[in-house]
Amino acid sequence: MKSLRIAVQMDPIETMIVNHDTSLVLMVEAQARGHEIWWFSPNDLFYEAGIVKARARRVSVSLDEGKHYETHEEVMRTVDDFDVVLVRQDPPFDMGYVTNTYLLELTKALVINPPKGIRNISEKMSILQFPELTPKTWVGKDIDALEMFAKRFDQVVLKVLYLMGGDGVIKLESGAPDFREKASAFIAASGREPILAQEFLPAVSGGDKRVFVIGGKPFAALRRMPKQGDFRANLHVGGVAVAGELDDEDRAITAAVAPLLEREGIVFAGLDVIAGKLIEINVTSPTLAQELKRLSGLDLPKVFWEHVEAMI
Repeated sequence: MKSLRIAVQMDPIETMIVNHDTSLVLMVEAQARGHEIWWFSPNDLFYEAGIVKARARRVSVSLDEGKHYETHEEVMRTVDDFDVVLVRQDPPFDMGYVTNTYLLELTKALVINPPKGIRNISEKMSILQFPELTPKTWVGKDIDALEMFAKRFDQVVLKVLYLMGGDGVIKLESGAPDFREKASAFIAASGREPILAQEFLPAVSGGDKRVFVIGGKPFAALRRMPKQGDFRANLHVGGVAVAGELDDEDRAITAAVAPLLEREGIVFAGLDVIAGKLIEINVTSPTLAQELKRLSGLDLPKVFWEHVEAMI
């Protein structure tokens, strides 16, 4: 395999959490495979006279705390100079994120995940294409309709659509006297976007699952346990990763979602599952590769780059 020039579009490299960051281990593995590593942030990308360029930095990377990167040069480069561009910045998935995907569509580089696919697979909304796989779900802004939906269940979870990591997620008792007041405030705080509501699944007390999907195939699974007193299992809000295994339900969910991923060219996705129900399809910057290797020994970055190299 020839050496590739790889750029990672991501949040600032100095903010990486070294023992957690999936983008970092993807970069470390690519470097170990002899590839040249660059990075830039979304704000470094720009269009000028028919060409998409970026202020990019060539780096060497490691998993050493306090010295996980060294910058060797910083230059303005046309994005076409790169063989591969990994899109790895975190949400919020706002119009800045969307505009960036329009720019990346103008490049000749192999962009992973593809800009159009990132736009088309909204991480929370895309599950609406699979109602037989999901908890009972409602999306909208009408408080009367939401209240009618919520009364079907003892508790419901309300979610802002375009955040990440458990942010903008609350649980309400549908029969509580202040339900309407709290739900109305949540809708108002969400701005112009609708919100998503779902029946609460008590099984989340036993954790949720992250199912890692590479090239449309289930690769591995990891379980996340919520901290005491919280129902959200995201590590970002205090959840803890524990070992998990793929089961028949995970494989069936992946098989159902795979045609969508294939149609949109998605190389790496993370499916979030609670008690056999699909909750999210993560395609912007799926995480937990380091936790997966520590807990199971499975090397996701290696398999990821083997897949990408075969695409070149």
